[in-house]
This record gives sequence, structure tokens and C-alpha cells, in this order.
Amino acid sequence: MNVRIVAGLGIALLAGAGAFFLVLTMSPSESPVQIVQPSREETVRVLVSTRDILRGERLILDDTRWVAWPKKAVQPTFITDEMPEAREGLTTAVARSLIVTGEPLVEAKVVKAGNSGLMAAIIAPGMRAVTTRVSPETASGGFILPGDRVDVLTTGNRGGRTRVLFEDVRVLAVNTTYSESLEGAHIDGSNVTMQLTPDDAEVFLTARGQGSISLVLRSIFTPEGDVVASGKRSSDVTVIRYGRS
Repeated sequence: MNVRIVAGLGIALLAGAGAFFLVLTMSPSESPVQIVQPSREETVRVLVSTRDILRGERLILDDTRWVAWPKKAVQPTFITDEMPEAREGLTTAVARSLIVTGEPLVEAKVVKAGNSGLMAAIIAPGMRAVTTRVSPETASGGFILPGDRVDVLTTGNRGGRTRVLFEDVRVLAVNTTYSESLEGAHIDGSNVTMQLTPDDAEVFLTARGQGSISLVLRSIFTPEGDVVASGKRSSDVTVIRYGRS
């Protein structure tokens, strides 16, 4: 056998043996490998809804459940398991506004009605509920639904002049329907209940006794620019922007 080949094999064997010996004698502190344990995010149990709860609906125990929520994302208004009795207490409450499935329960959207009626529970604090009789001709064809915003116009018994009493008024109910989300997009109602301040309620009742009331449905979208007139305005109509309710 060639001497060079034999010598090369010998050198390779010596080098391999040396590397093996170094690995066996290397101390743990010299090892470059480190095992990092993944950190677990801290969570808190939060009370959430198990279904879509419409405004004015009474809650039952099955409408809520506890779920793990990242602690850093928990808001002060959330109901947590630090107050477990709060879940049972919600069985005497109603939804003040729409609550979607999986949404955390907060005080602003749930109110304990006690012995009060549903209407008293969904009116904003300090506000008043006023009701007016309407027809399809004076209520946008019956397409006004609970939760919509309307302008309130009055037409006097004498002279037939029309003016705007209030703009952007919240509709609480149509007849006895409080729900914001309905299967149909039309309620053939004769009574519409709205939310006004105490002073505006007084103005409304005075105007109702002096003429007829009409409700004009507003779009849910804010216009990006100036609203273009849809036609020539009659001189018999006087528009007075009284203010926002």
C-alpha cells in the first residue's frame, strides 16, 4: 500500500480521536446550547355573552360565560371572576344596547332594571322619553326602526309653515318594539318613542299641541362634503336648526 495513503489515514484517525476526546471532556458551562422555556401569558377570566343580545332584552344565566382573557387587555369596566356573584346578578338586568356574541359584558351596556319597565332601563341617564303618533306619511313610510336617528319637524295648524324642532334624535321604540336588529326592515307602527332632554321634551310637547309632527329618517353615514340640494325649496317652508337633542 502506498505510504502516503497510510499516513493520511493515520492522521485522520488521530484527528477524529482528538475531537471525540475534547467533546467528552468539555464542561457544561462551555456548552453553547441553551434551552429557553416559552413564557406563558397571564390571563384573567372575563364574563362574555354567548349570543347576540338585543337592546331591551332581559338576560338569563345561559347568555353569559367565563372565558380566559389576556390580563394586559382587560379593561376596568369588564366583569371578572374576582366578583363571581356578578354573573347571577345580571339575571335581573336588561341590555341597554346591542351586545354581540363573545363581547365582554360592561356596565355601560347592561343595566339592572329591578322592578322598572324596560323603557326606563334603556333611557340614557338624565334623558326623557316622549311619544308621538305618526302615520306612514309622517314617519318616512314606516322605515323608522328602534335605534335610528331622525329629525323632528313641526307644521303649524295655521299657515302650514314647517320648521325643524330637533336634529339627530334617537328613536327608542316603535310601538312596543325596542330591538335595534330586526328580521324585517319595516314596522307599520303608529307610535314612535324618542329620547330628549327635559327642556327639549317640554318644547316638543308644546309644538305637538300646536300642529302636526313629522319624523324624517337620517342616514347612518356622515356626508364627506356639503349636501347638494335635491330640488328647489318652496317659500312656504322655514327651516330652523333648533339644535341637537
